[in-house]
Amino acid sequence: MKILDDCSSAVPLRAGAGSPILVVDDEGSVRRFALRVLEREGYGVVEAQDGVEAFELIKQGFQFEAVVSDIVMPRMNGVELVQVLATTHPHLPVILMSGHATAALAELGITAPCAILPKPFPAERLLHEVRRCTGRRESA
Repeated sequence: MKILDDCSSAVPLRAGAGSPILVVDDEGSVRRFALRVLEREGYGVVEAQDGVEAFELIKQGFQFEAVVSDIVMPRMNGVELVQVLATTHPHLPVILMSGHATAALAELGITAPCAILPKPFPAERLLHEVRRCTGRRESA
């Protein structure tokens, strides 16, 4: 897991790339997939295992361009994280990931400020949603 000890380490990989993306999932394989996809496109990435770790990083002053979070996790799940961030960081884009059907989540009133990605999803879909939610243009 790539958890940073100080805010000075939370920098993008390429100049002008913006703040890193926070990837939150209790499954290491999902975090590693997102990390590889995002870093390959020049995004800096910070990982957290659950909503508690994610919110601790944010409370410590880390600046993130967006949050990509699983919904079902121990301690603080993705929906709870979205609710907390809606009051503390209302302009921070959040993309939720879920192995559950997106329509079923919507029926339950579970929405993200930006998007819900149904698992499994291809790398291109993750990149498209991150770019869309952060206002970046698609690569040529």
